Amino acid sequence: MTLTLEELEDIQAEYMADDVAIELERMSLWTSEKAHAYFESGGVEPPDPPKASWTQGGATPTGATPWLKCVQKKPDAKFRLVVFSWTGNRGGYGSAHSLVRGACNWSQSLEAFEIYEVALPGRGTRMKDKLVTSTPAMVEQMAAALGPALAGGSAYGFVGFSFGAILAWEVAIAIGQAGAGEGPALVCAVSAEGPSWRGRASTLHTLGAKEFEDELRKKGGTDVILKDPGMTKMYLPVIKADIELEGTYAPPPKGKVTGVPVFAFAGAKPGKDKEKTTVPPDAARLWLAASADGERSRFFALDDCDWYVFLDEAGCRAVHTSIIEYFAAL
Repeated sequence: MTLTLEELEDIQAEYMADDVAIELERMSLWTSEKAHAYFESGGVEPPDPPKASWTQGGATPTGATPWLKCVQKKPDAKFRLVVFSWTGNRGGYGSAHSLVRGACNWSQSLEAFEIYEVALPGRGTRMKDKLVTSTPAMVEQMAAALGPALAGGSAYGFVGFSFGAILAWEVAIAIGQAGAGEGPALVCAVSAEGPSWRGRASTLHTLGAKEFEDELRKKGGTDVILKDPGMTKMYLPVIKADIELEGTYAPPPKGKVTGVPVFAFAGAKPGKDKEKTTVPPDAARLWLAASADGERSRFFALDDCDWYVFLDEAGCRAVHTSIIEYFAAL
């Protein structure tokens, strides 16, 4: 169970530690004993970071939820992998683009895994679902659906691409907070800057319709949509909501981490889009500070890959091989 603000305030008052700030997102992960020790010390002895909490291999089938789509049923699969595709229009690709239909066949490459895609509102069978423009709201809804659906089953990992990596990381933390012994065993952040990177802030979503369309034309990747009035009416609100989701994301407070390892992958070559998209290595390395398990967290610089790592077969292999090796050692 997580600590509430009221519980933390009671402990703070018990030790008359009004000068010690309460950082709820970080401190809610603590046990009551650790919170007592922290406030008693006057805030100079922070507790150890959260330990890994993950689903370790039960027999419960994966539950049904609109948020999960199984790519290929594998009843005998030893592990599961949940893929968080990107949002918005970064790199000249639309927000409905599917990672698992890229340069390699995920189900074949990852034979021991049953692969799931996260289904976001505004796409596919969820086209009419209400769009979400707030990351905290999105994470709350995702965690409430994915946590119970994945609970008690075989061990699983999260793979997030671009801003999907932020969603994967936030959901991993939320699931771990909601239930001890549940959550992913690994979070892979691909083609994404770390959570503390401040370059995401954007006001693009505040533009009027014409100005917003003009900006999309400059970025590229949406010409087919913008040339068709029907498609423009259908998909532009989704893209705009996605861009607001990312552009308003607030870097987490210092100390907010997941208890499981994070693998970060960054391609070195600029994208082929109009903006020549890149993910600077220093920004991608920020993921190493996003996990309490620094010993097993790793950064992979893929020098021969496009910024969009999954466009290259070599990029797919690098990510998939690392996942296979990690889970084999569990």
